[in-house]
Amino acid sequence: MLHRRAAEVLHDDPERAAAEPEVITHHFTEAGLDDLAIEWWGKAGDQALRRSAFQEAIAHLGKAIAMADKAGGLSCQGQRLHVAYGNALIAARGYGAPETTAAFARARGVGVWRQRRTGAAGGRLRSVGRQSCAGRIAIDEKDAATFLSHIEARPDSAEAGVAHRAAGLTHWFAGEYREARGHLERAVALFEPGRDDDLAFRFGQDTGVAAMLYLALTLWPMGDIERAISLARDAEARIAGLAHVHTSVFGEHLAAMFELMRGNCSRAAPHAVEAARLAREHDLSLWRAVGVFLDGLARAAGPLGRGVADMRRGIQLQRDQNALTFDGLIKIALAESEARAGDVDRAVAVIDEALATCERTEYRAFEAELHRVRGEMLLLRNTSDPAPAEEALRSAIGVAKQQGTRSFELRATLALAKLYQAMGRPADAHAVLTPALEGFSPSLEMPEIAEAMLLSARLA
Repeated sequence: MLHRRAAEVLHDDPERAAAEPEVITHHFTEAGLDDLAIEWWGKAGDQALRRSAFQEAIAHLGKAIAMADKAGGLSCQGQRLHVAYGNALIAARGYGAPETTAAFARARGVGVWRQRRTGAAGGRLRSVGRQSCAGRIAIDEKDAATFLSHIEARPDSAEAGVAHRAAGLTHWFAGEYREARGHLERAVALFEPGRDDDLAFRFGQDTGVAAMLYLALTLWPMGDIERAISLARDAEARIAGLAHVHTSVFGEHLAAMFELMRGNCSRAAPHAVEAARLAREHDLSLWRAVGVFLDGLARAAGPLGRGVADMRRGIQLQRDQNALTFDGLIKIALAESEARAGDVDRAVAVIDEALATCERTEYRAFEAELHRVRGEMLLLRNTSDPAPAEEALRSAIGVAKQQGTRSFELRATLALAKLYQAMGRPADAHAVLTPALEGFSPSLEMPEIAEAMLLSARLA
């Protein structure tokens, strides 16, 4: 009776109830009032998530789920606990962690994703994200289509924006840039600051930041350079104004990957350093692994070229967690660092491994770039036999054309034109370079354009 009375007194004090939900939870638990205890463990977990206290959230939500299981099943409210629990696990331990996988498998089992509610949508999106990190694209397509079907009656809702982001991300993983662009453009258009702010606590990160950065990662390869840069800068500005830790580390990571994709290591470095700092400070295991790589990248790009060992270690740590989202891009960065350090054989092996992963997982967002860098590394290894390099560069151009990634196509074509020029084949160099430049204007944000135009003029 004393525990029940204490809980009721605290419950009737709104300020204290909001500040100390775990205290109320304790008293309800000791009083044997399981339904109320489950409800308040859930509230305590939600509050911990909002404070970015992810380990605490895992503990509270885990207790709620355990009590619900013991009581014989989950109520509608209890079902949503799995989604919140999964979000906490993603932040603290990563998308591919076994416990994260189990949490979302359980969420499916109790039917969370079938409900047309925000929490249910969160479960579906998190399932899409987790599977994408593990490289299971075929499953993603089915999940994304199901998620889109759930918002047909509310095409302008916040949840619709999240659904389009999930669909766009699935296409992007598969290297289907045109389809990805359509969905991600819609996700950005539907995002409303203020209205959608709270979704960060339901979906793990700010939906606007995620949509803008993934659209930037889609548009730059497609040749829409200035728009991609504008989106990335808008996302950075929004990150700076938010106090949501997982959005910050997630956004800094994506911003670093965007700059790395562009080849701008000086701009990637501060994002890398901040993402690594946040991962260490908040003990986020997936992001710690990413942080090890990013720390190494920042140092490898410096004048002394240190950090390659940490890049290797960070990549392995990410693979251990089945986090493959940027596998191709980070392998390119590692291969280029290995080559600068003088180990070209190792650089080629890194790219070959990345291409094998690409085939195994069907994750093809950076497939064209992998073939391009492979060609460049093969030429470095044996300048007297350019045929394998030419074949790899032609593969890169073919993939880029099929995917509609004109920036990647121009990079590969520029490399091939330089090769032809060195082989004494200027006419062939001009013939491949001229069509690749169509539609491009010089931009400080992509110096390869001006370089290709200058070479084309010299070859004319």
